[in-house]
Parts: sequence; structure tokens; C-alpha cells
Amino acid sequence: MSAIPSAVATAATAATRARHRAFGAIAVVVTVLSAAAAPAAAQFPDAWIVPRGVLRISFEPHYVNASERFDAAGAIEPLGADFSDAAGGVRLIPTMFSPQNAIRSITGDSTYTLNTGAWQTALEADVRRFPLNLALGLSDRLTFTASIPLVSTRSQVSFAIDSTDGDQGWNQVTAEASNPAARAQVVQLLTELEAGAAFVEGRIGAGDYGCPSSAQCAQAQDLVARARRLATDLSVLTGVLADGSSGDILPPFAPSSSSAAGLAIVSAIQATSAELESLGASAVAATLPLPGARLSADDVNAMLTGATLGYDAFPLEFSKYHLKLGDAEVGLRWGAVQRPGLRAVLRGVVRLPTGQRDLANHFLDIGTGDRQIDVVLGAEGAWEPGSVLALNAEASYTVQLSDNLPRRITPHDRPIAIQATEQIVGRNLGDELRLGVYPAIRLSRAFRAYGSVFYYRKGSDGFSLDAGFTVPPGQIQTEVSDLAYQTAMTRVSVGGGIYYRSTEGRDGPKLPIEAGIDYRAAFSGSGGQTPKTTSLYLYLRLYWRLWGGRTEGATSPP
Repeated sequence: MSAIPSAVATAATAATRARHRAFGAIAVVVTVLSAAAAPAAAQFPDAWIVPRGVLRISFEPHYVNASERFDAAGAIEPLGADFSDAAGGVRLIPTMFSPQNAIRSITGDSTYTLNTGAWQTALEADVRRFPLNLALGLSDRLTFTASIPLVSTRSQVSFAIDSTDGDQGWNQVTAEASNPAARAQVVQLLTELEAGAAFVEGRIGAGDYGCPSSAQCAQAQDLVARARRLATDLSVLTGVLADGSSGDILPPFAPSSSSAAGLAIVSAIQATSAELESLGASAVAATLPLPGARLSADDVNAMLTGATLGYDAFPLEFSKYHLKLGDAEVGLRWGAVQRPGLRAVLRGVVRLPTGQRDLANHFLDIGTGDRQIDVVLGAEGAWEPGSVLALNAEASYTVQLSDNLPRRITPHDRPIAIQATEQIVGRNLGDELRLGVYPAIRLSRAFRAYGSVFYYRKGSDGFSLDAGFTVPPGQIQTEVSDLAYQTAMTRVSVGGGIYYRSTEGRDGPKLPIEAGIDYRAAFSGSGGQTPKTTSLYLYLRLYWRLWGGRTEGATSPP
């Protein structure tokens, strides 16, 4: 532990010397080094007010990382749980919902479940903020604050599919299957099925098969209906109509030729052909082209980016972004109590919509901000009754105002959605409550070490549409309210840090130098989407007097 205060003291001593240099040069260095907004009151709440006529410039980088999350019951699970499945099916590939039903109809197996293989998605996310924070003392009680943030976000993704037990490969009609003859084969199959059904139907109309009242007639009528239903199901499975045309979205996958489902489909076609032939129709010579190979992770990413498959999305892979502007903040701090041994500060902050939202077609994207106006009201307190022990605390409540933004309408446990579900929705993020307690021990006149317990709670989000939303045909039914599923969060974090504040110089009291390090790790939480975060804050704060005389008492520690 002794090495940490030494390092902070060295930095503070260097900063004291640097403070006497030209203000313009220091400002340029701080501007170059600073980026990305840290949340208000992210560090140790010292409850000091910047003296009148004094400018404080802070370098306060903040790093947050998570690879796990708390589920609705508070259990810990991998952050990529929504993108993992022991048997990836229609929850992860919604455009296979109707083809799955078609396979059930063709095979007569009402319990058949699509299986592309085991999806294994490890996800680690981090956000790095480097804010330029400014504070200007307007009076001995009132301070103006501003934060100009740049943010770098990263999603480290390891995505793999174990298709050992899977039964799916590429739908041979898709361009990705590289089978140019497949579409013609499907059209021929559909044409021959319809020709056989039409032939039998014509014989029924002519009074053959003992029609209209014999058992054979009833069997013939049933065969016509089954042959046409088979053709319809095959059209749904392949995405091809009898005239060779396709809908806007092709099903990406189909059962492999060696799978139980694939063999059952071929058997159903052959059985129908034999029945038609037994009633005088021509045999169905064509068969359904089925894939020979099972899927891989690359195939799923090709599905997401394919031009005719409906997703128009980024692949599930590593993504990192250069520094971009986050949500800037402006605010005021008022020193309600500024006495030796007892300080209290009230603060108000307006967070501005200057950040970049996560992209609707990038399912693992992390934005640099919410890009809507927030109003934060908070308080900080410091009680230092003696020379050793102290207690600091903070509380804040954030009102998140509504905005409009593009979103694909799907709940988080069905994270992959087609482009047709993307709508401009009204969003009202849940309000946030933050409470923190920091028992501290003074190590010296300038140093203190502290522990921390931090509580965070966010209410459920709300979403709305100005106009109605209709789920595209053949897709799993969903509503805009599903976007709010499990968006409420609670989290308790514990941690600690070192805080340095010096107001003593060779010639007596000076403007402060402040520095510190703060570490926190989430201990418990709930909600379903609450990340189990670890965070690290570093800060160095330098003061310059712009006008007025020296204000010794306001900056000296008790």
C-alpha cells in the first residue's frame, strides 16, 4: 500500500511545480489528454467548493469492464448469455420460425425443434472515458462545472458453433449455398406436385375413384389436399414459389440431407409421389435439394450480412471504436455547509445529448452515450470529527427524459432481429438512484485511504410507437413493449481508494492539488441485464486563480 501514496505524492509534487508555468501550455496538454465523460460524483465525494475566481481543470480517466451479468434472480451468468444456446433455434434465428413449422407439417412431427448446433458466445465489454472536467468558482459558495467527454468502447467477442448435434445447413436456394441449379430443382418439384394434384382432382370431377361417395374417392380428395399442402410447406421451407419467384426474405437454412428431418422430408415427398402415381398421375421425379454440410459460426455471420436474408446487420465479432464524443455535462455546485470538520454540497447537472447511440443493426454495439437530456440532482457530505477517522457520503437521482430513436423491436432474450422490425420508437429510460458511503482513515495531513459501498438502481424503461407496428408475416409475434423486458437494474458495489489533497506550500497555504485512485467491483445485483462491472477511476486536479485575492480558509483542510 505504501507504494501507492508515494506514487500519488510524486505526481502531486510534479503538478505543484507545473502549476506555476504558463496557463495556456497546461490547458493544451490537459485538452489533448482528456476524453470521455465520467459519471457525476464518480470519485471520492470530498464535498469541497472551488474558491471564487479559481479555475480547476481535471484529468479523470475512468475504465469500466464486464464479462458477466446478474440475471433477474441475482445469479451470475455470462454477459453473452443471450447469444448462447445449447441448440440454437428460432430464438436466435427468427426467420426460421415459419420453416420450422413447415418441417413439422411435412414430417408429421409436431415436436420438431430446429437445431443449428450449440452457440457458444463469450462477450467482454469495456468503456473507457477520458473527460476534460472544468470547475469555476463563481463565489465562495457556488461553483460552475462542465465535462467534455470522449469515449472509447469495445466488445470482445468469441463466437463459435459446435454443430455436432445440429441438423441445419445452407438453404440451397440462397446465394451463400453456391448451388445455382437449386432454384430450378425446387420449381420443378413444386410444378410436378401441383400437376399430380390437378390430375387427380380432374379425375375426381369426372366421377372416377367411385366419386362422389366411395371411400376411394375420399382418399383421393385427401391426397389432393396433402399434395398441395406439401407444396406449400416446401415453398415456405425454401422461400421459392412455383413460378420461381421469392419473397423479400429467404430462409437461410434447411435440414441437412443426412439429418433425421432431412430424411423424413425426402421420404414424405417420395410417399406422396407414390400415392399420386397409384391414382394414375405421373411420378414426381424431382426432389428437394438439401445441404450436405452443417453450419459454422462463419455461416451465421454470413446470414447476418447476407443481402437476401433479411437481417442487414453487423456480424457477431470483435468491435472497437476510436474515441468519440460522449454526453457532455454542465452543472452547479452549492456549498450548503463549509465548516472545519463538516461539509455539505448540493449539486445539479444537466447531461446533454452529444453522445453516439448504439446502432440498431449492431447487436453487440456499445454507444458512447444515451443521447438524450438527463437532469441529475445530488448531494455530497463529509464529516471529519477528529484527526484520524472520517465519513463521506453521496446521493443522486437522475431523471432521464424521453427521446426518439431507431430500434429493432424484440426482447433482449431474442437479440437477433430482422431489419423489417426496425422502427422509430419513443424511449423513456428509467430514472436512476445512486447512494454511496465512504468510511475513511487519514494517513497524513494530505493522504487518506477509504473503503466504499455503492448502491445503484435504475427503473424499467418505457417504449412507445406513434403508429401501429405489424410483425412481418412468418415471424415470431412481438410488441414494442417487449423492448422494456428486464431493463430495471439494481447493483451493489464495494471498493476503496486513496485520496490526496494538499493545500500547503513553502510560503504557506496554496491552491489545492488533488489526486487519487478509486476501484469498485459489483458484489450483487439483479434485473436480468445488469452487468457485473469492475471500474477504475484515476484523477488529477489542478487549480489556477483567474481573479480576486487569495482565499486561504476556503482551501485549507480543517
